[in-house]
Order: sequence, then structure tokens, then C-alpha cells
Amino acid sequence: MVAYGEPGADDEVVRSDERLTLPHPRAHERGFVLLPWAQVDPAARLRLADGSVADVAGLAASAPDRDGVRPADIEPLR
Repeated sequence: MVAYGEPGADDEVVRSDERLTLPHPRAHERGFVLLPWAQVDPAARLRLADGSVADVAGLAASAPDRDGVRPADIEPLR
């Protein structure tokens, strides 16, 4: 699991302990996570370690490993 809930909404889960950290502390720099996520949910947002919230699509566009990730043949969520 990378994140759970919408950042800033009542369903958002932020947790950090020895068993689980949400959102994932390095998700924002992992193209193999961000690019498919942005593809299926173009409006997705992710809370960063500093507490700010960023658009997943924007993070995907600047992810260090983005060039090695091929887009999947899937439709966005509706």
C-alpha cells in the first residue's frame, strides 16, 4: 500500500510505526508507482513527508526513474 484516503479528507490515514508507514515515505520519487497511479487516477494527490500535498501526475512527470517506465494499456477511473 502506498497511501490510503484522500489527503486532507476524513478518510486519510497517516501512520508511522515499525510495522507500517503511510503514505509510503519514498512514493513521491518512484516513477514505477507514480506513472501508473496518475494514469488510472489523473486527479490523485499524495501527502509528502513534509506534510504538503502534491499532484501525483506532477510528481510522475519529474520522477527520477520515469524514463524506464512504460505506460500500461488501461483506462482511467471514471
